Formats: sequence, C-alpha cells, structure tokens
Amino acid sequence: MEFSYFQLRLFAFLEESHPDKINDLQFIRQRSELAAQAYSEAIQNGQNHIEAGQLAKAELFRGLHFSKYNTLFEILSEEFYDTVSDEKIQQYALELLPLCEDVFAKYSLNDGFADTPEYEKLYTELTGKIVVYGL
Repeated sequence: MEFSYFQLRLFAFLEESHPDKINDLQFIRQRSELAAQAYSEAIQNGQNHIEAGQLAKAELFRGLHFSKYNTLFEILSEEFYDTVSDEKIQQYALELLPLCEDVFAKYSLNDGFADTPEYEKLYTELTGKIVVYGL
C-alpha cells in the first residue's frame, strides 16, 4: 500500500503521540484527504504554499494535540522513574490507556487542554489511579 505525504506525516505523528490510533487506517486516510483538500483549496484561493501547508497541517492534526498517551507517558517518566524502567514506559502507558478512560472522561479534553489549570487536576488524579494499580 502506498501512502501519501499527509498519510505518512499523520502516521509518524500518531506513532509518537497516539500509538493506540496507528492501526486506524480509515481515520488516517480520511484525515489525510481532508488535509489534502484544505491544501488544494488554499492554493486555488490564491494562498501561497506555506499558508496552504499551515492550513493542511491544522486540518491533519485537529483534535490530536492533546494526547492521553503522552500524558500517561509523562506521569510514568516523572512520578514513577524509580519503579518503571525507561524500556517499559511506552508499554505501560499503552496498557494504562483503557484503564484510565474513566478519569479522562471527566475532563473536556481539547487541543489546548495541557495549558489549562484543569490539566494539573487530571495529572494528579491519573497519578493516584496509577498508584492504585500498583506501580
């Protein structure tokens, strides 16, 4: 299967920040098509390639800037550095994702959520939940 530029870019991003989504090829295809369409429309409307690229990038990564996985990865790295080896952090973060959905569901997660005071509450609550799981 051959991937477009936008598909490859999104796949690389998902691999890093949302590894739980890398097998959702339909999502990758649809989002990439929307990004390509945004780019094409911007060029047709007289915008330059840089502006069109920025619009396409915004469409490609819309709703993906906040990462539950990255949040768990950060907590494991910062709060459990003495009990979780660096080699196991990725694995544990992935395993914890479904177990922590009830905590994530309490918050209105969006692209700017990590910059809000609510993020600290989420961080603290997730840390407590991880302690309960025995890490």
